[in-house]
Amino acid sequence: MMRSLYSGVSGLRTHQVRMDVIGANLANVNTVGFKSSRVTFRDILYQTSINATAPNEDGAGAGRGGVNPSQIGLGVQLSSIDVLNTRAGPMLTDKPFDCYIDGEGYFMVIDSNGVEYFTRVGDFSLDSLGYLVDGNGNFVMGLSGRDSADPADPTFGVDELSEFVPIRLGEDPEEFQNYTQVSIGLDGIIRGYDTADEEDPVHVLGQVILFKFINNDGLSHEGNTYVRPTANSGVPTAYSPGVGGVGRVITNRLEMSNVELSREFTDMIVTQRGFQANSRIITVSDEMLQELVNLKR
Repeated sequence: MMRSLYSGVSGLRTHQVRMDVIGANLANVNTVGFKSSRVTFRDILYQTSINATAPNEDGAGAGRGGVNPSQIGLGVQLSSIDVLNTRAGPMLTDKPFDCYIDGEGYFMVIDSNGVEYFTRVGDFSLDSLGYLVDGNGNFVMGLSGRDSADPADPTFGVDELSEFVPIRLGEDPEEFQNYTQVSIGLDGIIRGYDTADEEDPVHVLGQVILFKFINNDGLSHEGNTYVRPTANSGVPTAYSPGVGGVGRVITNRLEMSNVELSREFTDMIVTQRGFQANSRIITVSDEMLQELVNLKR
């Protein structure tokens, strides 16, 4: 009876965790680039009352049959909290530097402390110095104009992150002001029209690079739609957009949240009923203990 009490407590704890995850999913139903999570449970060790025995047959065909084990479960525990990395569709923003990844891959940004993050949210814009920054003000990493990859080269792909720099359109603000019609192509290459160059006005100003991991589920989520590598994600490999299995870059769009309301509300109902059932187990176990106490009266 005391075992059932503790089993009920374990059920309450695990269902509370599941409800916490569902709450976070629903809170981020409109968060761009958000990846929902799920919770899985597993049973706890069993207490064996009767061990299994093998059948025993004598020469005459008589004997005794085998006996199955008798075990009592001791409750439930949290197995995993998994991120569902399914890709969501794009939403139109009409901002020329917003970028949607049409496939696998992540952008890389760097903050003022030199910490590198990866994200699928390309809410990019230009600051007053001509740097391409994201919505948190962190620099978007890529290649400078002179180092931009040839989009026709299918072998482009490097492993050394130190080769990448914050993307800046021009060497100084005065040069940046000469550019008009700046755009990002499907290949991630940033081109601009230089009004001061009459012979060759279209200049390559840089290139947005995408990064790929062996195990996306192993990434650590850091908030602000950022992720970072872990020992189980593998190291990031850089590719030109559209090469090496990574997607192309589509501007004027951002990735939507992959939260499915129908699934979340269904899971909410199941989780609520599971929580109620476990709370009932505790109540009934308490009533049975009370009956035992009253036997002495």
